[in-house]
Amino acid sequence: MLNEGGTIVLGCQADMPRGGQPEEELKALLPASIAVRFNEMFPHLRNGRVKRRDRKRAEMLRQAEPVLKRALGATEVVRFATNGVRQLMWWLLTAGSMNPFANRTTLVLTDKRVLLIHTDWKQRPRMFANQLPLDRIRATTGRNSYIFIRTGREQLMFHGVKRSEARHLRGLLSSTASKEGGWQNLCPRCFAPTDSAPPCCEKCGEEFKSPKKAALRSLMFPGLGDYYLGYRKYAVLEVIGATMLWTLFLSTLIPAVMRRGIEGVVVAGPLFALVALIHIGDALLTRAKAQTGLHSKDGALPTNGKRGRR
Repeated sequence: MLNEGGTIVLGCQADMPRGGQPEEELKALLPASIAVRFNEMFPHLRNGRVKRRDRKRAEMLRQAEPVLKRALGATEVVRFATNGVRQLMWWLLTAGSMNPFANRTTLVLTDKRVLLIHTDWKQRPRMFANQLPLDRIRATTGRNSYIFIRTGREQLMFHGVKRSEARHLRGLLSSTASKEGGWQNLCPRCFAPTDSAPPCCEKCGEEFKSPKKAALRSLMFPGLGDYYLGYRKYAVLEVIGATMLWTLFLSTLIPAVMRRGIEGVVVAGPLFALVALIHIGDALLTRAKAQTGLHSKDGALPTNGKRGRR
């Protein structure tokens, strides 16, 4: 049977080779509800055996199936999948370099778009999802385990990818002359796309957490904004670190003031400036993290057929 794009579909698997033990083994691992372009998904299948990475890629799709079933169109076909970390360049130069612990992502390439699905450490869908229509890609570059996808107004850095997978993905992504549009946020409930970050979904009414409120909480005390967004383990680490820094500051300030009066405040001034800088920096990082996707007030992405609850 042919779909409207001319891709061969066998059941729910697209472009599936016939016969052969490795192919049959991978076919059994893939989610039955998702159409897959087999030869692009597993480009290095040879020697009569299935590699561990091929199994992991099939498992990525199985974990992402609850999202893909609701997000993909009726004739949309998956071409490739990999996992890594979505990152901003300036995060690498700041404390945001710790964000890989909170920004694990499964990247799914289809015949129409690139999907980014936020996951936990077990690759289960978690907070939010984004998409980039293929006709918005201006350039795709990268080196080693890094992939840079440039759109009309921004650039995504995706890293932590196996080198061979990064090369294969860059080869599958084609660039266009488009200078318009960028990444789109997807509603975690109905997966309607939007170019902005609205307070609620115009289609289903789902309410989203405010990046401004998240930033203000982190400005008050590092970690509170991340806890508000739902990154609770990451937030606990931030709170512990900030508490230790405040303890150091107060243990320096109080004895200095008792011994030297107002001059003691001047002595503790540089440490206070460091504390204030950390508060401001964490607020900016939290705001940037909140803007990477739509964080629902009521739940998360569907997992195993259900909407996740935090």
